[in-house]
Amino acid sequence: MAATPHARHARTREQYVKQLIRKRYTGIANADPTSTGGHERARQDGYPAAHLAALPRNTVARYSGCGYALEDLNLRGMRVIVDLGCGAGLDACLIAACLDAGARVVALDLTHAMLERVRETARELSRTGIQPVAGDMERLPLRDAIADVVLANASFNLTLNAQAAFAEAARILRPGGQLIARELVREQVLPAELATDPLGWNASLGGVPEEATLREMLLSAGFEDVRIVDHRPFAPVTSVRLRARRRYDHQQITPASSLVQSTANCRSAVTVDRF
Repeated sequence: MAATPHARHARTREQYVKQLIRKRYTGIANADPTSTGGHERARQDGYPAAHLAALPRNTVARYSGCGYALEDLNLRGMRVIVDLGCGAGLDACLIAACLDAGARVVALDLTHAMLERVRETARELSRTGIQPVAGDMERLPLRDAIADVVLANASFNLTLNAQAAFAEAARILRPGGQLIARELVREQVLPAELATDPLGWNASLGGVPEEATLREMLLSAGFEDVRIVDHRPFAPVTSVRLRARRRYDHQQITPASSLVQSTANCRSAVTVDRF
């Protein structure tokens, strides 16, 4: 059956916005690694100086998150951590240094140039437990219930369908697994030209929800014990720390078509079969 004009428009818009996002983050991945802007932003966002000093300058220079989400994170016994929208791998590398032997960090990003930076950093630090994966957060190329923890830093606000992305995060978490993130929320309606312009997503603002909407999306996706704390100005919106747990009784079946679509929509995407 032929797609309706509305469906074709939606797909075209999605492709266009994600192309803009890839272009923006490819530029960041290939930017001058001697710039101090990323380091300054990371310090302002709460990253401990000692943590940043332990990472290559190139990695820190490409920081593009909205805050530090790793405080008080207990990783004892964790076997698989998935970092969604990992960027150049700053959080993935910090996490990998704290895991038990044999544990793994899946560093997933939409932008291939960023994944190259992850590989470079992992090699430089001899972090053999980091696995870069190309993928779309709305259609993850990962099996159900593989992760103990899902991390994200200013990533869900870049998705066009945040509800689908949260549902995917719940799907790949084991029952009781944790979602830990820094995300953006807004206190009022954004200007119409920003909310509807594809460039709004490219600037990390088009997909920013109100806090109540964020909570509702998480509950609908299969999470419980949702905590949204540590509100910090991130003009013109607010950065928050998010923690939630996948419900033990949440059941979600992933249709085969979604798995096929995830690979088709991500150039050179990798499907992780098992851990």
